[in-house]
Amino acid sequence: MGADALERGADALRSLGFAVRIPESLLERRTFTAGTVERRVSELHALFADQEVAGIVCARGGAGAAWLLPLLDARLVSGAPKVFVGYSDITFLHLYLHKYGLVTFHGPMVARELATATHDLTSFWSAVTGDGVPYASDVEDLEVLRAGRAEGRLRGGCLSILAAATGTPWAFRPDPEGTILFLEDVDERPYRIDRMLFQLRAAGAFEGVRGVVFGDMKGCASSRSDTFSLEEVILDSLAGLDVPIALGLSSGHTASPCVTLPLGVRARLSCADSARFEVLEAAVS
Repeated sequence: MGADALERGADALRSLGFAVRIPESLLERRTFTAGTVERRVSELHALFADQEVAGIVCARGGAGAAWLLPLLDARLVSGAPKVFVGYSDITFLHLYLHKYGLVTFHGPMVARELATATHDLTSFWSAVTGDGVPYASDVEDLEVLRAGRAEGRLRGGCLSILAAATGTPWAFRPDPEGTILFLEDVDERPYRIDRMLFQLRAAGAFEGVRGVVFGDMKGCASSRSDTFSLEEVILDSLAGLDVPIALGLSSGHTASPCVTLPLGVRARLSCADSARFEVLEAAVS
């Protein structure tokens, strides 16, 4: 992560009227992570403890974020709800916060989409401020893989991270009242997508899922030599799951402007001749 990209992203937030504070040690490195686990935990605790901090927008995807989870102060973090935005390995932190009933935001990061203006500004503003109409996809955005209509609480994130969390205390668990499951990833071959979906299904992660909407799965398509498509692999992997399935929601790893999705609020997925995904309620008040 470069200092220039970080500052450009911070400027983008300032242009929206937000006061921005960048922790002093944010650019530290330790192997492939942003400094030691202890420093990152301390930094996160300080942000949650500070009453002047209304939201935390992650700078990058947070490689090694899983190591933070056992050291986080659950009472502190769950007792100070804040806007929390990020994706990729940050999915580990989404899972942690969801365990305590908090809403989080799968959306653009400071030194990536905010720095390059490749985020969907309307959905970002609506999600983190509660102003405006909640996000809904346009007619041509999504591809129908299986027909149906469902409502439930929106959950999910990066597929490979959800699979990696299986068997841990922070494993993904659907909402008992019904879940619309969002799954996205990047540069994963179809056989690996199949493997991860099998792992999640075998672990019970699809129990109570009423609809599944995939991201645009950048770099995950079949190669030219393959005789099958990613869509076929997804349908085979989810065979027997009688729920609507759509593909193409551009949040997280995407070549399109990154949509901000509030994880933990109610959503609807409708698949017929075309597909439509809708967030049904504001995430903040």
